[in-house]
Amino acid sequence: MDNRLKDIQQGTLTESRLNSDFLFWLKTKGPNYLLVAMLVLCGFMGFNWWENRAMQARDGAWNEFLSAQTPQELIEIANKNSGTDSISALATLNAADAYMTSLQTNKRFDREVGAADSALTPELRTEYLAEADRLYAKVEGEGSHETGPASLLTVAALFGRAAVAETKNDPTQAALYLNQAKDLAAKTYPQLAKVADNRKQSLPELSKIRDMPSRPVDPSAATDSSASTQNLLMPINGNIPAPLPIRVKPIENPTTAAPENSAATPSTEPAAPASPK
Repeated sequence: MDNRLKDIQQGTLTESRLNSDFLFWLKTKGPNYLLVAMLVLCGFMGFNWWENRAMQARDGAWNEFLSAQTPQELIEIANKNSGTDSISALATLNAADAYMTSLQTNKRFDREVGAADSALTPELRTEYLAEADRLYAKVEGEGSHETGPASLLTVAALFGRAAVAETKNDPTQAALYLNQAKDLAAKTYPQLAKVADNRKQSLPELSKIRDMPSRPVDPSAATDSSASTQNLLMPINGNIPAPLPIRVKPIENPTTAAPENSAATPSTEPAAPASPK
């Protein structure tokens, strides 16, 4: 009985000592470990918040890019999202393409269809062409170090600069850009390299293209024998061609037609109306 009481007392003392040691550890070192655990938890929550915020910003940037309508909007989006995927380069390329489309259609992108001032003036054509070349050159410069699939946008920019040079009637500069596009796309995009080579081979044909007239030619206006949009609808000598004679075949009256072996003269009198029955 005494031994059992001694064991119980000894166990009680041991548990009391353990509790005292644990409480002492909590008082001395517990707050430090608790602070470290809280910092780790807060860091994990902050990382998740930052990832969600970055994803939302990325989705918003793509939505803005897809909804942009004018080159000015695209340029603004490109400047705001320079580090988000390839939005900056894509928006810059689309803005340059929009300027080139306006040049091809002779329509201003900031005017309604059918507006009186929707056509491009010579000053606007020069301005649009220079702005398109600047934007293409920006994409080319930013992607000059890219290789492999990442070089696709640079190849597209070189094609755009070649189109600008062709519009300026500068086949030498256009051939230079096409050679660069061909060399850059040779390994990763052989089909684009072939397109660049075919386009380079067709450059001499550009000098043979004659512009179509935009409005009818006034016959009374002075004409020029050179090939221009003012005389494509007129003969070289400037004379209006005489109208072709109209051949009228006479109609024979079956009631008065002569036999086939006789030289009958076609009747010029109208046929008598049929008698009512």
